[in-house]
Amino acid sequence: MTATLENPKFYVERGYDFVADEYLAWSAPRPTTTRMAHIAELLKKLQPGADVLELGCGAGVPCTQLLVAHGLNVTGNDISAKQIALARTHVPQATFVHGDMLALDIAPQSLDAQGPMIAKIGEWLRPGGWLRPGGWLLCNFHFEEGDVTRAGWIKPEVTMFSSGLGVEGTRDIFRNQVPGFELVVDEVVVEKVGPFEERFHWIMAQKQAI
Repeated sequence: MTATLENPKFYVERGYDFVADEYLAWSAPRPTTTRMAHIAELLKKLQPGADVLELGCGAGVPCTQLLVAHGLNVTGNDISAKQIALARTHVPQATFVHGDMLALDIAPQSLDAQGPMIAKIGEWLRPGGWLRPGGWLLCNFHFEEGDVTRAGWIKPEVTMFSSGLGVEGTRDIFRNQVPGFELVVDEVVVEKVGPFEERFHWIMAQKQAI
């Protein structure tokens, strides 16, 4: 269904607030093997004490918990106030910021890992140099191109919105629009999410030396 919502961010924020407890109960016990494998690979690349920003952190289970357990300094962000409240309960060692990720004010070259908003991320991540590797970006994108609304998402009362550029559109950003990244992972994977199959485009990239 083509999205006709005037303010899609409102529906995302409201939707995740409304289903926060149910979504946690449904999703937390069954993270996909692909997601966990990529996080494990990212953890191998980061030293304890590295600074990490997790965009769309949700309730912090299990991804934020794994990052903190690795000894990383984690700041989580989510548009849903209810998700942030749950995350603060589950991962009190991390710092959490409620709000739209596009409005975040992060110091340039202050992060070692990140995940989505590529142009801003390119500014935020630390570049590689003689004595240290560049920061890392790990993210996944919708396989579909365009805007999509889902009525009855998790609960009958909830409408959820998502949007994507498609696989080639996402690749074009890294190749032609936001220079300075080396793609290490660029794959489309069908993942089992509970009883559903979802197709995601995974990207892992490292910021290169200036």
